[in-house]
Amino acid sequence: MRRYAKLSSIDKKLFIDILKFFFDKCDKVNIYFPNTTKNAQAKEINTFKTNFLAATHIIENPEELGNLEESLEEKDGFSMIIASLTEEVKELIIQMKSNLSLNLGLIQGDKVLFYLGDEDECVVEADEDSDIFKSTLFDTFKTI
Repeated sequence: MRRYAKLSSIDKKLFIDILKFFFDKCDKVNIYFPNTTKNAQAKEINTFKTNFLAATHIIENPEELGNLEESLEEKDGFSMIIASLTEEVKELIIQMKSNLSLNLGLIQGDKVLFYLGDEDECVVEADEDSDIFKSTLFDTFKTI
């Protein structure tokens, strides 16, 4: 089951609480970085990417990835980076500006539980009976 909300409609404090909620459940993050950036945010995106890469343990070991590569789609014009969700990476994600419009997913095992899309979307995906949906953090999210 999926629940959806517009990222722009989520209060900054609530958004940080949601991230921290998933940080406790997830062990990896994936981010799609545009291969070329020519808009006004190009410098900010490149700075975030540089800081992110410096902070990460990039997952290259096939055993660590499991079935994850099969469940994440490649996107033309983007580089996908999968990294361990370390404390430093968590802090970078919390500090990330929402206007960067990066696709980001928080992953537990080989399943993406939470993701941000580049079109102002924020999605939670879990089994219907999951304890995730018992949290009041997602009361404003719509079922899709």
